[in-house]
Amino acid sequence: MDWFERAKELKAQGYSYREIGEMLGKARQTVKNRFYQASNKLEGKEERKPRVADYGESYEIISGQRTITVTKEKLRKLKQLYCEQKLTINAVCRELNISRPDFNLIKTAFGITKDDVPYIDEDLFDNDIDSLVEETLERRKQQYFLKLQQKEIQALKNEVNKYRTKDYWIDKIHGLVTEYESQFERPHVPYRPPVKSGLMLEVPIVDLHVAKLAWAPETGEDYDSKIAYKRFMSVINDVLERSKKYEFEKVIFPIGNDFLNFDSISGETTMGTKQDCDSRWAKMYVTGKQMLIEAIELLSQIAPITVFHIPGNHDFATSFYLIDTLYSWFRNDENVTVDASPKSRKYVEFGKCLIGFTHGDKEKKRIFGNMQVEVPEAWGRTLYREWHLGHIHSEQVKEEHGIKVRNLSSVVGTDAWHFESGFVGAIAVSQSFVWDKERGLREIWYSAVS
Repeated sequence: MDWFERAKELKAQGYSYREIGEMLGKARQTVKNRFYQASNKLEGKEERKPRVADYGESYEIISGQRTITVTKEKLRKLKQLYCEQKLTINAVCRELNISRPDFNLIKTAFGITKDDVPYIDEDLFDNDIDSLVEETLERRKQQYFLKLQQKEIQALKNEVNKYRTKDYWIDKIHGLVTEYESQFERPHVPYRPPVKSGLMLEVPIVDLHVAKLAWAPETGEDYDSKIAYKRFMSVINDVLERSKKYEFEKVIFPIGNDFLNFDSISGETTMGTKQDCDSRWAKMYVTGKQMLIEAIELLSQIAPITVFHIPGNHDFATSFYLIDTLYSWFRNDENVTVDASPKSRKYVEFGKCLIGFTHGDKEKKRIFGNMQVEVPEAWGRTLYREWHLGHIHSEQVKEEHGIKVRNLSSVVGTDAWHFESGFVGAIAVSQSFVWDKERGLREIWYSAVS
C-alpha cells in the first residue's frame, strides 16, 4: 500500500490528521497481522512478534533472550535509507553501523517493508502530512543531485584514466628512445664544405615494411625485421661503394613510403587493415629509427644530406614520428638537414631538374597535373621533370605532358596477402639516381639484394 497516497485521499475526504494517523496505524497493523499469520501457517508455529517499549527518545525491542535499543532518530534514518533511498540491507547496516541481525529484529518489530513510509508512527500523528510530503520531496531532490554529482565525478575519473593511459604509452616510447640514445655512439663525421660538381645523389629506399612477417613455406620466401635491416644496409653499402668515384654536391634521402609496416599498437595500417607482423609496435619503431640514423650517418659522409618524409598508407602517423625524431637528433649537425613538413607531396629542384615525391596511393592520374599547379615557378625554371612514387613494389615508367612518373622497385619480401593475390615475381631491387644540374638524370644505380 502507498501510505502517502492513502493519507492524501483521507485528507481530501475531510478527516483530521489524528484520525488519519489512527486509521493508517490500524491498517498497517492489519497488514502486519496477516503477514505473521501467513508466516506462522507456513512454519507451523505460533506468532512470535518482538515486544517494543517506548522510552521517549528511543525504543527497546525484546525478542526471546535478546534485547536491543534503537533511538527514534536512528529508526527514522533506517526507514529513509531502506524505504526511500532503496538501499540494500547490507548498505543500510554499513551506513548506520548496526549488525544484520539487529536490522532484521528492528524490521520485524516495526513491520518495515521496502515500500513503507520513511517516518515513524509518531511523526504521522504529530506533523502535518503535507509538510512531511514536502520534506520527502526535498530529500529526494538532494539525493538526485548527489547521484548526479557522483556520475559527473565518475565521468571525470574515467577521463583522467584515459589520459593516464596515454601518458603511460608516451612515457614508454620516451624511455625506449632515450635508452637507445644513451647507448648509440655517433661516428665522427667532419663537416663537408659544398663542392661544385653539378651532381646530386638521390637514395629512395621505398616500401621496406619493417616488421612485416613472411614464412617461406607459405609465400616462397622469409621476411622479418632482421631481413629488412640486412637488405636496407645492403643498399646503403652498395651506394657508398659506387659513390667513391664521384663528388656530389648533395644527397637527398626521402623516408617514409611504408618504411614501417603498420601504424597502430594493434598491428594495423593507417586505415585499419590487419598485418602479419614480427614485432610489437614499440620495437618496430625503435628498430626503424636505429636503421635510419645509421643510414643517414653513413650517407652524410658522401655529401651534405637532406632528409624528408613521404607518408605511406601503412605508416602515415608513425613515419611522421620518425621524421620528427630525426629532426631533433640531427638538429645540430651541419651535414644533415631534416625537413619535417607533414605535406604528402614534396619537391626538390636541382638546376634544370625538378623531382616530385609522393607515395602514389591517392593521386592516380591526377599526378600528371599536380606539379604544374603546386610549383609553377619551379616548373618554368626546369626542363627535366619526374615523379618518384612507391606503393606498387615494382618499377614502372609513364611519360605524359612533359613529365615522367616513375614507380620505384622495392627490396621488400612477399607476404601472404600479396602471394594469395598473385602479386609475385618482382625482383627485390632498389634504385638510386644520379642527377646532373644541366643534363638531367645521368645514371640509375640498381642495388639488387638476395
